[in-house]
Amino acid sequence: MTDTPPTDGKDAVMKPAEPVRKPAARAAARAGSSLVWLVPIIALIVTLGVGWNAIASRGTLISVKFKDATGITPGETAVKFREITVGKVESVRFTSNLQQVEVNIRVDKDVAQYIDSDASFWIVRPQVTAQGISRLDTVLTGAFIEGYWDDNPGEMSKEFQGLERPPVSRFGQPGTLITLATERSRGMTEGAPVLFRGLPVGQMQNLRLADDDEGVLADVFIPAPYDKLLTTNSIFWDTSGFSVSLGTQGVSLNVNSLASVLQGGAEFATVRSGGGPVENGHVFRLQPDQETAEANLISDEANALRLTMLIDESVKGLETGANVQFMGLTIGRVTNLAARVVKDDQGQDHVEQEVTLAVTPDRLGMTGDPTPEQALDFVADMVNRGLRARIASAGFFGTSLEVELIELPDAAPAELDRTAQPNPIIPSVPGDISDFTGTAQGFLARVGNLPIEEALKSATDMMNSVTALASSEDTRAIPGALRGTLDNAQSAAGEIRQVATELRESGAIGEIRGMIDEASAAAEAVKLAAADVPGMVEQIDAAAAKVGEVDFAAISTEAEGILKDVRAMLGSDDAAQLPRNLSQTLQAASGLLNDLRDGNAAGSLNQALKSASTAADNVSASVQRLPQLSARLEALAARAESVISAYGDRSNFNTETINLMREMRRAANAFGSLARTIERNPQAFILGR
Repeated sequence: MTDTPPTDGKDAVMKPAEPVRKPAARAAARAGSSLVWLVPIIALIVTLGVGWNAIASRGTLISVKFKDATGITPGETAVKFREITVGKVESVRFTSNLQQVEVNIRVDKDVAQYIDSDASFWIVRPQVTAQGISRLDTVLTGAFIEGYWDDNPGEMSKEFQGLERPPVSRFGQPGTLITLATERSRGMTEGAPVLFRGLPVGQMQNLRLADDDEGVLADVFIPAPYDKLLTTNSIFWDTSGFSVSLGTQGVSLNVNSLASVLQGGAEFATVRSGGGPVENGHVFRLQPDQETAEANLISDEANALRLTMLIDESVKGLETGANVQFMGLTIGRVTNLAARVVKDDQGQDHVEQEVTLAVTPDRLGMTGDPTPEQALDFVADMVNRGLRARIASAGFFGTSLEVELIELPDAAPAELDRTAQPNPIIPSVPGDISDFTGTAQGFLARVGNLPIEEALKSATDMMNSVTALASSEDTRAIPGALRGTLDNAQSAAGEIRQVATELRESGAIGEIRGMIDEASAAAEAVKLAAADVPGMVEQIDAAAAKVGEVDFAAISTEAEGILKDVRAMLGSDDAAQLPRNLSQTLQAASGLLNDLRDGNAAGSLNQALKSASTAADNVSASVQRLPQLSARLEALAARAESVISAYGDRSNFNTETINLMREMRRAANAFGSLARTIERNPQAFILGR
């Protein structure tokens, strides 16, 4: 059951269905073929991109030539800059003349721009030097090529000559690069230290022959700040081993450290001021020892003042290089010996010895950097004041000669001949040369005069005495006596050891220790008690001082004054009239009674009262002085008691004085009682009540 209408065969044959489907299949096939071609195209593009990237990032190829390629392996050996890998060796081959090895290195693109013509390359391998083994790590990791360049981009170079050893200094490292030159390489080894006052400040590197093959050169890099110690007047000398020299000062032995004997080295110093700064590449002469270095500096032709002295005596023993002495200091050297014909005062020719001197001006005491004219003016002034040159003996035996500049105040007038050629002539005087033959003869004569026979006889007698003493029985008995003494000492030591053991076992040591502790405590108590003694002594001194301050003379004077007052009171007219007044009073009383008896009582009574009033006034005047007298007596008694009490309670003086004071106190009390009674009742003195 379908909706399609039935068709017959004819209709089916005539239907054009096939031609309609053929173009669609063709289009599909065409589209599939185009997509297939895209895959190889994309792959090709990716491959080209990867290849270009690899080519662009693989770095720059440079070529470095070395004398040999020991330890270099293509594809493995690295190239390092400051211990960081920046490239790798690609290939190794010989140069066209087979004299060197050309190493092709691929360096990273990032650092290629810094590799200019100033770059350096060297092979890092283990090195054995006097100071030890360096770069021992390359034994495990293998050798590598190290490069060094500055941090400024520049025009890139692709061909380099490799170094045989690392450079002395690196780019940018502050310091000064100098060169040491010497005739022989003694003391100069690779890596040998360069010292300043015993401290290492550099190393010798790149030892090589000079261009003229006349000497040996070594580079030394002195890093900052030690390079500031270098000046053009610095001297260098060899410090390896030891040396023995016999010169004008006798035998000289110079021994350095064992390290310097093994590895060599050099030392420098600046012994003269006025030098300028040192530039890179400055060449210093390495001298065999310090003395020679100083001598060569003193006789430096560039700075020395040249003088000539003429002498008419033999200069046998004087050699080139002999010292020029002034006041015991070496100020120069003899640089030349010659002879010249001169005319004397009579016009005749004769031969004189010509000695050329090289004198350092600052050794004469001139400061700063004097010019040759200033130095000549200075020497001329000294010559005018008596400076002369002469030949003098030197050395241990006096066979060597040297030139000596001396000041002779009484020398004949002379001047420095500044017009002489080739050098100014300094006046000279006869030399002070000792005759070695005469000296030796004198020495032998003195030796011959020595009492040698007597000395030998005395020595023989002494030896005989020693032999007799050694062969005597007493001397032979000494070892036995000593042996017995030693035995006794051993026995005594054993007994002492036994006693000590018994004391230790019996506990006596503990008791002794306790006694010592108690004695220490007692000593401490005595110390504490003694601490109060100074205070007690001070108190006694203070008491003695107070006693000494008491004015006994004033007390005695005051007592005498009181006694005088008492005597004056008793001897006064008032006291003398007291009995008379009493008698008159009694007579008046008797007359009163008579008057009363006779009848004239009133007049007599008036007269009696008048007389009594007068007597009372006199008594009252006398009594007014009694309290003052009593107070003075009491004060005197108190002061006397306080003073006398300081003399001790049992002294005779104290006892008698106290008794006297008591009597005076009683007298004062009596007077006081009398005064008080009369004051209360004046009539009691008259009436007796």
